[in-house]
Amino acid sequence: MIPFSLPAFIKFLVGVFLLQGTTALLVISARDAGLYRSGWLVVALGMLIGIIAALWFSAITSHANAHSFVRASEKFNRQRDYLRRKAEKEKVKEIKDGHRQLLRESKRVQHRSTLKLGSAMAGIAGLGVLLLFTQFMTLGLLAVSATGGALLGYGIRARQGRTADSGSGSLPGRPEDQGRLPGREKVVSEPKPE
Repeated sequence: MIPFSLPAFIKFLVGVFLLQGTTALLVISARDAGLYRSGWLVVALGMLIGIIAALWFSAITSHANAHSFVRASEKFNRQRDYLRRKAEKEKVKEIKDGHRQLLRESKRVQHRSTLKLGSAMAGIAGLGVLLLFTQFMTLGLLAVSATGGALLGYGIRARQGRTADSGSGSLPGRPEDQGRLPGREKVVSEPKPE
């Protein structure tokens, strides 16, 4: 359905008034001139006026249709762009929320594993101290030194992981420097002299 258009309405109204006026003038001039004997001439002239009016109305409707199509197309394009921007914003929000949840879950798992590891290390250290007190010096020293080495290694690894995570602001899976892996240097082989 074509919406109401004031310019098209005015054009149709002018066309209808002109058609009625020319038809009235044709009938009045045929009656005054006494053209009742040649009625085919009056009918042919009336048909010619009707054909011209129909062509004019057809041009008006095609212009109105083209104008409404352009307006509908512009409205559709605006809505499509709005939906595309909205979908992009939602996608970015979902990615950020997913990343935030992933970080939260990894921290929670890391805290749990740290607690379990800490309690296991405390248990082994306690067993080592117990062995030292019960005269099993070698086993006690071995347990205490292994526990100390494991805790030291775990602490160093945790510190390296924290500095690597805080240094990059990008999402996981997208390294900022794709030329080399973190913590590894690129080795260039030099040609051997012959």
